[in-house]
Amino acid sequence: MHFAGYTDSELLLAIRQSNEHAFTELFKRYWKMAHAMTYARVRSEEATQEIVQDLFISLWDKRSTLSINHFTSYLYTAIKNRVLNYIESQMVRKKHWDYYKRFVPEQDDLTGNDVALNELMEAIENAMQRLPEKSKSVFRLSRLEGYSIPEISQRLNLSQKATQYHLTKSIKKLRLHLKEYILSGWAI
Repeated sequence: MHFAGYTDSELLLAIRQSNEHAFTELFKRYWKMAHAMTYARVRSEEATQEIVQDLFISLWDKRSTLSINHFTSYLYTAIKNRVLNYIESQMVRKKHWDYYKRFVPEQDDLTGNDVALNELMEAIENAMQRLPEKSKSVFRLSRLEGYSIPEISQRLNLSQKATQYHLTKSIKKLRLHLKEYILSGWAI
């Protein structure tokens, strides 16, 4: 059966009834647009293909409950949301990588580094227990989770000036408690 002459609404109705040919027609009709819209935002062919593929797979998987009135509007919104999720996941991955690079020095003695890192993290955790709750939260978000001052301010509902104050205060107190680690080359 040929669906080329069907409207988007007719195709969606046929897809709700699990018609694979209607789904194929919808895919052929919109995959280039979906690809172009996605690539313009992520600038990665691999990520673009993954996002577009995920979008159409999700569309097929949810076919029985589809409630789409205007497919191009749906497509735009779905791509925007998937691109935002992709960008957020990349930011989280980068923050974890930056954290890892900051606390793990490049040396050959991995076992010694692991022990030293574990000792440092334990010492930091112990020293943090002595901090006031707000200062502890600000320090954790900034130094251990990689958030910026504006992000922390928004997350904790503090002014940026107050956030900077708590960070400076916590760093000063932690440096006092962690003198031996600072002298041996570790830095907060």
